[in-house]
Amino acid sequence: MRHIALLTACVCFAVVARAQSPTPTSFSIGPRISNYSTHFDAGPTLIDTSRQSGYGLVGDYRAGTFVLDWRYDHDPENGISLSDIVLDTGNYEHNGGEATIGFAVAPILDLQGGVRIDSIRVGGARLFGATIFDDFDLDHQAIAAGIHLHSGDHNPIGWYATARGYLGSAKFDRLGLRVTSDTTGYRGETGIRIRLAESNWYVVPGLEYERFSTKNYEVDFRTNRVFLNFVYTR
Repeated sequence: MRHIALLTACVCFAVVARAQSPTPTSFSIGPRISNYSTHFDAGPTLIDTSRQSGYGLVGDYRAGTFVLDWRYDHDPENGISLSDIVLDTGNYEHNGGEATIGFAVAPILDLQGGVRIDSIRVGGARLFGATIFDDFDLDHQAIAAGIHLHSGDHNPIGWYATARGYLGSAKFDRLGLRVTSDTTGYRGETGIRIRLAESNWYVVPGLEYERFSTKNYEVDFRTNRVFLNFVYTR
């Protein structure tokens, strides 16, 4: 729920800012589907998901040199299913959200900083997003910083590449105790924006790789992803 609240706040902020801003603006939002593979190693808990399906939401807002973007991903091990909204009994589940603000230092280069939140469950089940029981769960929060390279004009085809680093902390169970450890990580993403005819819709195929690990207790999270975003832009 924290991820949804964070991203909802970003969307509302962008809508209000766009309505009040006298400078040229653009606002994009849309769903995404993805095919991902995750390796999660937490000592005695080891998960290799192989290729699985996930879904999420992406968007951004630009006003002059000001830039805001957000991303949310829901990665279940049992594939895309509407029943997951109510009850998810898959052996693995990851929910991750990220939001950054920044400014354009050049027509094709943005500097960005923000926050990232992750929740990982192994075993057990969730009911309406709340964990009922589990074999292992991890909550991760981090600050993010990075760069965003992009073509200045998306019409009809554009490109982008994003690189970010993370510093944060994770809470999880170890030997019956709730422990906390510092984390470091990074994420790289690249994609191509293709406009659909003369509409405001774009399809965005792309690739992504992300990783974070704890300083103590040897917890390691790695995901590679092929995604397809459907983005409406104004």
